[in-house]
Amino acid sequence: MSHPFKLDPFQEEAINYCRNNCSVIVSAPTGSGKTVIAEDVIEECIRRGVGAIYTAPIKALSNQKYRDFTTKYPDKVGILTGDVSINRDAPILIMTTEIFRNAILVDSQLLESREWVIFDEIHYLDDVERGTVWEEAIILLPRHMKMLALSATIPNIHDFAAWLSKVHAFEVKCVIEKIRPVPLHFFYQCNNEFFSALKDLRKSGFMQEQLRYVRNYQRDFNPVRYNKLFTLLEHLREKNAMPCIYFSFSRRRCEDLGRETAGFDFLSHEEKEKVVALFNDLVGKLNLSESPHVSWLYPLIKRGIAYHHAGLLPSLKELIERLFTTGLIKLIFTTETFSLGINMPAKTVAFDDVVKYYGASGGVRYLRTRDFFQMAGRAGRRGIDTQGFIYTRVNPHNVDALALESIIYGHNEPIRSQFNSCYATILNLYSVMGEKIYDIYPNSFHFFQSQGQGQKEALNLLKCKIGILSEMEYLKDGHLTTKAHLASKVYSFELQIGELFASGFMDTLNETDLFTSIIALVYEPRKIEQKYAIDQNIKGLKKSLNRFLKEIHRKERIWHIIPHSKKFYLHLSGSARAWLRGESFEDILKYCDADEGEMVRYLRMGIQVMREMLLSKLLNEKLAQKFRNILDKVDRDEIDAERQLRQEI
Repeated sequence: MSHPFKLDPFQEEAINYCRNNCSVIVSAPTGSGKTVIAEDVIEECIRRGVGAIYTAPIKALSNQKYRDFTTKYPDKVGILTGDVSINRDAPILIMTTEIFRNAILVDSQLLESREWVIFDEIHYLDDVERGTVWEEAIILLPRHMKMLALSATIPNIHDFAAWLSKVHAFEVKCVIEKIRPVPLHFFYQCNNEFFSALKDLRKSGFMQEQLRYVRNYQRDFNPVRYNKLFTLLEHLREKNAMPCIYFSFSRRRCEDLGRETAGFDFLSHEEKEKVVALFNDLVGKLNLSESPHVSWLYPLIKRGIAYHHAGLLPSLKELIERLFTTGLIKLIFTTETFSLGINMPAKTVAFDDVVKYYGASGGVRYLRTRDFFQMAGRAGRRGIDTQGFIYTRVNPHNVDALALESIIYGHNEPIRSQFNSCYATILNLYSVMGEKIYDIYPNSFHFFQSQGQGQKEALNLLKCKIGILSEMEYLKDGHLTTKAHLASKVYSFELQIGELFASGFMDTLNETDLFTSIIALVYEPRKIEQKYAIDQNIKGLKKSLNRFLKEIHRKERIWHIIPHSKKFYLHLSGSARAWLRGESFEDILKYCDADEGEMVRYLRMGIQVMREMLLSKLLNEKLAQKFRNILDKVDRDEIDAERQLRQEI
């Protein structure tokens, strides 16, 4: 492959290793051009007539890569994400990492002609909830495949490579780039003033005022002025520092910030006409006219402003991304998902705060250095900007000076294994390996990183999971039972589905209650979720579902298995039942507190679970027909994931 521009040394090094059939790990700052390496691997595979897999951590990134690659390589690209299956036999197949892991275990023929797998954002292996998927996929990687792993800075990259070399026979090369092609310049807004260095902020005395405030417990003492958004935006406009990506860690806050910009218009008359025409055209093509966010966004879009978060319809998020890439959106308020691999660079990145919620296991805490720079790395457009600007808004009552220094000038956190195989992985492995399944754990990154006690605890957890699967008759006489074969196809919900199926309870349910149960299983309420009013029609269903779950949790406690199997949450029951009976998407939102994007996500997850159950071929014909009928009714309009990707825009 010839390149229209001169490659950086690290890009050349990685490409040469790949062409010499080495597996490669690339650690480089966000925005440094790692994608060029992946594209070279893909084009070499196409040239040689072999296949490649491209995995991404989230469906939104998978969808964007599908759009990008189908434009570059027409008729050569397919996508599999659980709720989407397009051109699965294409030489270049895009997947979420979960689907790739599942394919290794249950659909290995799909991978036979594919020589490479590209793991984008490999540092996701460190993710508490989903990191084990990356580790399992690497451990189980077919012998004939090589891997290219792309990541933001990994301090322990050589340990990671040493583990890979131990697990697999292929040669592993590390390529490290520490310098960004576009350097970053940091600024701080505090007391509604701007500081160009952290030392200047310290000298100002505001951070010392914070210490005095804390020590004296003077709750009525407020020595600092409020940081005004108006001041920041006026400053950015004067400095010609647009476009700007403004990160906030609350969906509602993103929308509220957008509404605070009423006094700003960043577009010329000509730009205004262009963006309005493009906006209206995309709204029509994507059938978005009924979304309330369209009317809320329109007055912002006209002024070159937008917001973007997971609560929006996927097609509306794609519309906003399209507008941003044209350069007509000068300011976007967004949550951190906008930083994940999506190619949306800007001149400036601003942080509303340096504290975020890291889930139930992490709680509310300061940003990790890696996460901060994943977002900050969107600043500075290669080939356009000579430097990128980072603005951090500091409230000295809430932000500790040492913590701020640690975030920005500290070392990136090493990736740590989160290995914790789910029941489905264990069942699939047991069906092939039997009691030799215990040989898997010593191949894990967790074993490589851990000491004696940590290794012993992890192995004991594996034994406990096999123990409970045996007690509950998923494993019998060294083989998987019927309900185990079904459970092995439904990742994350194995015991719940297995028990509902084996007991005959599913057979007793009508289509409405069956669909309600599936949505209750996949739904996970957010921390700020309001309590829902239980519908009288589902009180009995809720009681029955909880009875099954109570027994599962009782046995998990006996076997010391944590975390427990997921609970059933019926918050979306009214909306799910309304969607099944044919009501419009706009109308079903009235029955719950969920955002548009959440509703789409969970209905699509429910569809994926039902499809997996049908593909198992284990359901009796009457139950299978119920699921087919449900799918015919619910996989439509906004919930039809393939419709968005097949749409020409």
